[in-house]
Amino acid sequence: MKKIIALAIVALFAAGSASAQQPVKKDAPRTEQHQPRHDHGHGCGNCPNHGKHHGQQAQAQQPQVNADGIDMAIVKAFPTVKSVQKGKKMTEVYDASKNLLGYALYSKPASDGIKGYAGETPVMIALSTKKVILGVYLLQNQETPGYLRRVEETGFYKNWNGLTVKKALKKEVDAVSGATFTSTAVAKSVRAALETIK
Repeated sequence: MKKIIALAIVALFAAGSASAQQPVKKDAPRTEQHQPRHDHGHGCGNCPNHGKHHGQQAQAQQPQVNADGIDMAIVKAFPTVKSVQKGKKMTEVYDASKNLLGYALYSKPASDGIKGYAGETPVMIALSTKKVILGVYLLQNQETPGYLRRVEETGFYKNWNGLTVKKALKKEVDAVSGATFTSTAVAKSVRAALETIK
């Protein structure tokens, strides 16, 4: 009886393995290899292992906060920040003396669904007390590091600096060559955020 059960189990495993494997045709494309293609300035990206081939596999970044629990994007924009107060649309930013430094405007959830090359590109927009843009900061994302570097190196995030919300919404920003998807998505995320307070 034990032999019959053992043979039945072996037969089941063999059947499962056979059905899981597919014959490989010699002429079939080898998806594990890098397949370059034109991709609106991105170059390659046709293969599922795109990031691995470049040693730049996109990984989720951990949210970063300082010792006071304040988002590091806010700290970069307002170095003297000591506390924040979340409002309905924006986060108020204060120094140690409780003086208002400005505002932090997050694109999410307005930018949900806006995707770059590998995923969403949420941003935080720093605004002065007079609602003039001080800077745009990309938040946690899944984009390929090489594309992010290219966008940053061009000074793309500074396109909106010094503009009022109204002027920023009217500004047409050109995409970055070689990182078209990423830069276009960032621009759309900025617009989506600004639309919530216009």
